[in-house]
Amino acid sequence: MKLKKLLALALAGVLMLALLTGCSGGGNGEDRLVAEAIADIFKGNSQNVEVSYSVPALTRTIRPAFTPDWFQNTPEGIIWLDENFPIDAGQTLKGFLENSLNAYAQSNFVSFVAFDSTGMSALQQVERFSSGAPVVGVYYKDVSPTVNTKLRVGVCHKTVEGREYCLVVIVRA
Repeated sequence: MKLKKLLALALAGVLMLALLTGCSGGGNGEDRLVAEAIADIFKGNSQNVEVSYSVPALTRTIRPAFTPDWFQNTPEGIIWLDENFPIDAGQTLKGFLENSLNAYAQSNFVSFVAFDSTGMSALQQVERFSSGAPVVGVYYKDVSPTVNTKLRVGVCHKTVEGREYCLVVIVRA
């Protein structure tokens, strides 16, 4: 009988943790859900890929500097990230991202993605990501994606003037 009570208590704890993680509303839980789903997209059918969900430069350097001014709009309503956008004296957005992510310069593929995620669930954010969200290619080597055995996906959010933005860095090596 004692074993059943302990098992029930442990199960209740696991369920509570899952509930709290799934309902964090923009905090680390939501970031992790989005990152895991994006990693699944990049992993595809390959189970031999080592995945990490940490890109420290994203939260230390990129997130504090991010501003919606990085986005450009066409008259037709197409939104993109302008890699030539001037960040400060003589530095472009692409140069800033290269400097921020220089620890991954030897990787096969590094990109930065950002989009307005205001009011979106984690699933809607992944759908937005996979449907062509604004991106800046930071580093790229012309190799087959099948040679990649390591994948890093960093996701964080930033609220600016009442709008929430999802910021993503993908590193493949």
